Amino acid sequence: MKLKIGTQIEEELMKLAKRKAAEEGRSISDLIQDALVHYLSVDAASPKEREMAYQSFCERPFKLKPEQFRKVLEEDMWNR
Repeated sequence: MKLKIGTQIEEELMKLAKRKAAEEGRSISDLIQDALVHYLSVDAASPKEREMAYQSFCERPFKLKPEQFRKVLEEDMWNR
């Protein structure tokens, strides 16, 4: 059974979600549900792993070693 919820989300993020849902021909509700299922799955990164990824990708100076950067570029995010 699906439940109706109310929440707040950043305007720019909602624009991106609407665009992605339209490109895939599905509802925003389905897109958000899939994102939550993935986020809550056992394969999802732990909070510590997410924090480490944030520090590596978002802090300046960029802290990736060349081999790490190559691995990121070669990874196919659609094959998960």
